[in-house]
Amino acid sequence: MNRQEKISELMNAKKPVTLGLIARELGCSDLEAARALPAENCSFIKDINMFDDLWLSLSQWEKITLFIIHEGHVFEIQSKLSAGKRAMGYYNILAKDAVIGGHINPDSLETAAFISMPFMGRESHYVAFFGKDQKLHFCIYVGRENHQLIESVKEGFLKAKTQFC
Repeated sequence: MNRQEKISELMNAKKPVTLGLIARELGCSDLEAARALPAENCSFIKDINMFDDLWLSLSQWEKITLFIIHEGHVFEIQSKLSAGKRAMGYYNILAKDAVIGGHINPDSLETAAFISMPFMGRESHYVAFFGKDQKLHFCIYVGRENHQLIESVKEGFLKAKTQFC
């Protein structure tokens, strides 16, 4: 079975399939797994130096789920993103009363990709941020209400994909 057949088999499996699982099954990095996805499932941004503009665009979405992946752990935080600004080498998200805040080091990022692939049989869309270590550092998923994608956020995803890829 070649790489594309393996990816197709995984994406159509009944079990939850993530980019990390695809990478493990293919024996490659998260970034290489994303690059192996079919074009209809994955589009890379033109330039990681567009990070600030990309984040600003994502902060316009009504609701997202932030996935932070670290050492096999996955943290999920549902909220609206806040725009930030650069200072002291970081992109700082410090909005008052924001659920999601912190400091992102954009210089440690290699690229980002807009990924659309089913998760547990449901339509799913997210922006994946990859580090220079080729690992998936965090993702911004299109938000859901009552297990359904929020249509305005899905539209925002598709618009941003067109703008940045």
